[in-house]
Amino acid sequence: MKNIILAILLILTAIVAKSTTFTVTSTGDSGPNTLRYALQMCAASTGPHTINFNIPTTDANYNSSTGVWVIAPSSDLPMIMQQGVTIDGTTQTAFAGDTNPFGPEIVIDGSNARDYGFRFMNAPNATLKGLNIRRFTKGAQFYGSANSTVSGCYIGTDETGITIMGNDIGLEFISGSNNSTIGGTTLAERNIISGNLHIGIRLLDVEYCMVKGCIIGLNREGNDSLPNYDGMSMEGAVRYCTIGGTSPEERNIISGNTDYGLPLFGAGATQNVIIGNYIGTDITGTQPIGNTYGVLFDDGSYSNRVGGDTDAERNIISGNVGYGVFFYNNGTNNNLLKNNFIGTDYTGRQAVANTAGIIIDGISYKNIMDGNIISGNTQVGIGINITVSDSNVIVRNYIGVDVDGNPLGNGLDGIRISQGPQKTIIGGSPEEANIIANNGGCGVYITNDNCTQNLISCNSFYNNGGLAIDLFEPGVTPNDDLDEDSGANEKLNFPTIRQITMEDGIMRIDGNLDVMHPEFHKIEIYKAAPDPSGFGEGLQYICTVSPCVRGAWNAYVNDFDENDLFTTLTIDPENNTSEFSATYNSAGIFVRTEEATTDDFCLYPNPTSGSLRIELPSDKNTIVEIFDINGRRCDIITVSGSTEFDISNYSAGTYIVRANGRNKAVVKE
Repeated sequence: MKNIILAILLILTAIVAKSTTFTVTSTGDSGPNTLRYALQMCAASTGPHTINFNIPTTDANYNSSTGVWVIAPSSDLPMIMQQGVTIDGTTQTAFAGDTNPFGPEIVIDGSNARDYGFRFMNAPNATLKGLNIRRFTKGAQFYGSANSTVSGCYIGTDETGITIMGNDIGLEFISGSNNSTIGGTTLAERNIISGNLHIGIRLLDVEYCMVKGCIIGLNREGNDSLPNYDGMSMEGAVRYCTIGGTSPEERNIISGNTDYGLPLFGAGATQNVIIGNYIGTDITGTQPIGNTYGVLFDDGSYSNRVGGDTDAERNIISGNVGYGVFFYNNGTNNNLLKNNFIGTDYTGRQAVANTAGIIIDGISYKNIMDGNIISGNTQVGIGINITVSDSNVIVRNYIGVDVDGNPLGNGLDGIRISQGPQKTIIGGSPEEANIIANNGGCGVYITNDNCTQNLISCNSFYNNGGLAIDLFEPGVTPNDDLDEDSGANEKLNFPTIRQITMEDGIMRIDGNLDVMHPEFHKIEIYKAAPDPSGFGEGLQYICTVSPCVRGAWNAYVNDFDENDLFTTLTIDPENNTSEFSATYNSAGIFVRTEEATTDDFCLYPNPTSGSLRIELPSDKNTIVEIFDINGRRCDIITVSGSTEFDISNYSAGTYIVRANGRNKAVVKE
């Protein structure tokens, strides 16, 4: 009897060893011709093996109304521990026809199981193809299984890709499942990974993996949300992975997820590339279907790249309910955000707003924002927050304009620096200059006294609702004698223009800088855009000059129009940068005149020899400030309705009167 049993086992082993294809012909959960049996056979010998599906329409679990066969295992399916196992649901289509034109015909449903749909353990070169995997704790896990592929699957939805039937985690590649591919470049290879309760795709401790052509967080049509909690999470030592690609076919749509679209967690998350994706929009790149946050760099992730040098590498990161891009926490550093559209549609011309474009927070430093369009967002374009979020670099961006340079402002400040960040670089040279325009608040607003050494150089500012550069407190910060105060960017005094003269076609601008050791400071000269404040928005950088030890300086301009306006700023040896000075033209100080509005005020007579009447549009008590042309405050008074104010003791010259956030010029004869 023992010899007979041994002979049978030897025959069975020989048969299994020679077999490379197992065909599933029943949706049952045990016995020959079932998926469970095929997996058991795979376990009996080393691969490669292929599992095909040829299940007839007479099967008890065929649903003729949906055109799918439902396999509902009563417990976890056998673990796959052999290399080269392929589980191919598309063979059912080849066998019985395209009975489900909306997606896969083979459904693996975990409603009666506990943990895993498929689990590949140290099983390289595995393939999952053309399956609908739903209602498991983990739809499919690849552990130590390099060079594996998942394509043409719906993971976390129903068989049509329209209804949520989530796993907890949809798809997981972990612990050395390197060089694996999720998705592909054809419609047949596209995965729909949506509706999962925790994470759609999780990459943990893997290298050189690729995710392309997938929809993550939306329905099959890409026009409505089927949220994962997080769309795709990259964790631990995840390195050298590529998310997306340079062709439209490789583009992932990562949108509609409850929390993060694409977070990168941990100090081992490095050298990953995220290119060509739509993150927060529908499949057309024109309508918002936001994640709460689009892309997150967290917990020390470093040296990752989002976007790139070419238009094909550009990501559209728009429509997100919170932030488009979020740099956060524990030393996240040296990540590059380049050439992306953040807050616009795929054309770069229409707003598809994030609440904020980019936020840097919680000790994130040395991250680089280069050449992006950051426009159309509801709040700030870029916000940098919290002490030690230092040395971040902002260069060559359009902040408040569209791809053609047309107005598309952010709702609040273009850039806001708050609660302690230092050594930010905004521009720095004509080649690195940003355009910061049309924003509802300031161009750059530094909101706290401990925010210092922030360089703002060579940028182009215009048509912002507040000052181009505003150092806390809000509004023009008056100069003080020898610049002895401190605060945001040390409340550095701005230079003053004393006169502009022209001779032989050359314009000479003379001025003064009232600081300690002015000879160690730089002064940047700009053509100015008119601004109601009278303190210029530096429209076009012209040149840099150095004052002498007494603070006197001059600059020569040979490319000018007689109607040009000019303004200046100062940069000290530690890169603290001042606000802009009062705006001048060849006739002297210039303030754009506008018709009075409900928040405006009137000054007369103007010019005056001594008595100045100030009229406000309401009887509410209003603080009125008077500055000389050097920005020093001469007086501060409270006005209710109107008052007559004596300036007979003022020296002859031009003065600025500020009320209700607006400035007007008055001449004392």
